[in-house]
Amino acid sequence: MSWDETRRRWQAIREITSVIERDATGELPWDETYAEIFGDRDSLVRALEYRWTLMVQAQLDPELPDAVLAETFRKLTVRNAGLLRVLDRCANGEPYAAATKRMEGIAVVHA
Repeated sequence: MSWDETRRRWQAIREITSVIERDATGELPWDETYAEIFGDRDSLVRALEYRWTLMVQAQLDPELPDAVLAETFRKLTVRNAGLLRVLDRCANGEPYAAATKRMEGIAVVHA
């Protein structure tokens, strides 16, 4: 993938994420431009999953105390509620946030 393609892809992901966060339906945005960039909806979902994984990995330092880690994760899920709604709708089975918590080994306390 060239630099221009990579830049275009990340720009589209930021744009899609912005649309998702304003839309409470949990629908995956899709149009001809996104089809050109991602090929199909599954590839877009995988790109959004990757974005979520990067955010989790970047913001959750395992060296933090459990309470701080849990609060940081809670804030992350609140800030990205739209993205998680879309990922939940596209996932088979349990909500994506719950799967991510278990995957990362995070004990999140629900307030």
